[in-house]
Amino acid sequence: METWRSTSGGKLENEAKISQLEKVKLYDGDGKTLDTDGTIELTTHRLIWSKGDGHLSLPLSLIKSSTYEEGSFMRSDKIYLKLSNGAATRIGGKSGVDQLNQLIVQTVREEKWVVKPAVRMPAKKEIRSGIAGIEKKLQQKAASDSKNISKAFQDLDRLIEMAKPMVALSKSISNKIREKQGDITEDETIQFKSYLLSLGVDDPVTKDSAGSDKKYYQGLAKEMFLVLDQPIQDAGGMMTLTDAYVRVNRARGLALVSPEDLLHACKMLKELNLPLTVQTFDSGVIVLKSSNITEEEYIEKIVYLTEAFEKISADQLAKELKLSVLLAGERLQSAANNGHILVDQSIHGLTYYPNKFDTLILE
Repeated sequence: METWRSTSGGKLENEAKISQLEKVKLYDGDGKTLDTDGTIELTTHRLIWSKGDGHLSLPLSLIKSSTYEEGSFMRSDKIYLKLSNGAATRIGGKSGVDQLNQLIVQTVREEKWVVKPAVRMPAKKEIRSGIAGIEKKLQQKAASDSKNISKAFQDLDRLIEMAKPMVALSKSISNKIREKQGDITEDETIQFKSYLLSLGVDDPVTKDSAGSDKKYYQGLAKEMFLVLDQPIQDAGGMMTLTDAYVRVNRARGLALVSPEDLLHACKMLKELNLPLTVQTFDSGVIVLKSSNITEEEYIEKIVYLTEAFEKISADQLAKELKLSVLLAGERLQSAANNGHILVDQSIHGLTYYPNKFDTLILE
């Protein structure tokens, strides 16, 4: 038999059973009966016909086409299998033949006997789909931001709960300091309060505890000095009022102050003879400046550095004097407005040069 081959009946590697049909006849391509009353089994690899101890197999890879032939009163339903080697065979039965044919067609089409390597799916790329895609992305970002904000407020609530006993502890320590004022020097008291303020757990002055607005602003001015004196020294002797506002509120913990209260407290610095002064530049920028360095000393430093470098920018001055670039630019512009240095504006920005016109006039 050229179509069917004798086999042991055992399964091949990776072979699995799909369907089985009883009481099946085998025919050759011309319809001549080859054998009767057998069992046909469809697997992922073969058609296996069995009868008693005899087994025949037909590899699915040889099947070129599978066609269902409906029977009649005297003839059974058949499956006509056309093979790639030019041969043909038929399978006949009383029932279930059509379903078996459909399974054969599907299995041959899918080539289930071929072991296919696992295919890695490429990483999913984000597809931009015009305005709709942008809107969807914005909605996703908004949802993510909302979730993060909610989480942040939950963390803030926990932080506030943890801060309350710390504030109570600082009040207790402050009361003990007042009771034992004679045993502790004023310098030690100021230093200790400075440490507490830097941690943000001191007993900050409030309008209720001060009793009047003037006392409140005076107390706030003293706190400002304790909090800001060293940072201003470290920042080259000058700090913007916005930076000062942030530092003061961070040090006060839960007892936050308004910008108006801070401005009123700044006016009390001179009245209390504290070594901090307020200065407003021509651009409107307001700064807190250490009184330990006079305006003349600032100008001398700027003129000296300008002559030493032959020209200077705000970035260079900020590095030399440990100022922010904003304040360095304000200092340079102020010195230029008063004629101490000259300014040149180009596509590269503002550059400042020594003023040598005074020297020429003297000569």
